[in-house]
Amino acid sequence: MTGVLAVLLSVTTPAAAVDDPSRPGVQVTRGPSCQPGGIVVELAGGTVPYTVRLATTRTPAGEDEVTLVAQGTAVLQTRDVAPGETIDPRLEFAAADGSGVTYVDELEDYTLTRPTTEDCEAALNPPVTPPSTPTATVEPSSPAPSAPGTGSTGTGSRSNTPTSSSRPAPSPTTDAPSRTPDPTGATTPGRPDGGSGTGGGQVTPGGTVTLRGAGFQPGERVDILLRGTEAVIATATAGPDGEVRVDVRIPDAAEAGPATLDLVGADSAVTTGVDLQVAAAEGAVSTSGGALSLASLVAAAVALVGAAAGLVSVAGRQRAERRGRHAVPTG
Repeated sequence: MTGVLAVLLSVTTPAAAVDDPSRPGVQVTRGPSCQPGGIVVELAGGTVPYTVRLATTRTPAGEDEVTLVAQGTAVLQTRDVAPGETIDPRLEFAAADGSGVTYVDELEDYTLTRPTTEDCEAALNPPVTPPSTPTATVEPSSPAPSAPGTGSTGTGSRSNTPTSSSRPAPSPTTDAPSRTPDPTGATTPGRPDGGSGTGGGQVTPGGTVTLRGAGFQPGERVDILLRGTEAVIATATAGPDGEVRVDVRIPDAAEAGPATLDLVGADSAVTTGVDLQVAAAEGAVSTSGGALSLASLVAAAVALVGAAAGLVSVAGRQRAERRGRHAVPTG
């Protein structure tokens, strides 16, 4: 791209000038570009003055000429080069000391073509690459192991619930079988699936998901918000490719059910979202399960106390009746 806009060229000095200090040195400093102008040549005089002509195939008689004094400097240049035009320059030298020495430098490495108008427009006004479609996904991860001594939101937490087989007096209408874990590992209808849920877009309040987003401006800040709130729950910086990867902690107060995390570019205002399923909080499930178990135990205890009281009352009546039958009448 830079080479199209401006051509800066290195020194080119004829071998004869290097071997002969009386001859001028030559440096081509500019070639055709998108800017107006043509070939520019700088001269550094030797010990002998020379007349130097810059000629081209389009103007063989010469486009510029100078008499270069000994140890002096000068600049030669051609007229403007048209877009798409190729120019083939050469330098003609003639000693000005009366010796009659002449020679030509063909500048073979400097046959140059000016870029076309279309090329210059493309270089000066490159097409704007449309931004990629913004996307966001949840990065799958392995379920985190449950802490020792705690239940989970999956089927395992329901295995400790008392069933009909563990109760003293089973009832034909008991609903215990509906709380018994399915041997196939399926969850009870109406409950969220167990595990971390990040692979399937499911997470519990206080849990963490890893998001990947794309389509942002390189280097811009990307805010992550829980849709329906204005609070920023995480931030990230887009990489050179406009992508982000960020760990997001779901607020503890998030309600169970469908939810959406929005990724918003701070500079581009690009917005994309990813859908999640917020499961019931693990603490709430454990508490309700504990309350159910305690209530069941209290009810069973009350039933047992009532039954024991009834048995004692019946036994007392039976003993009284036996004593009445065996009593000896007096008087």
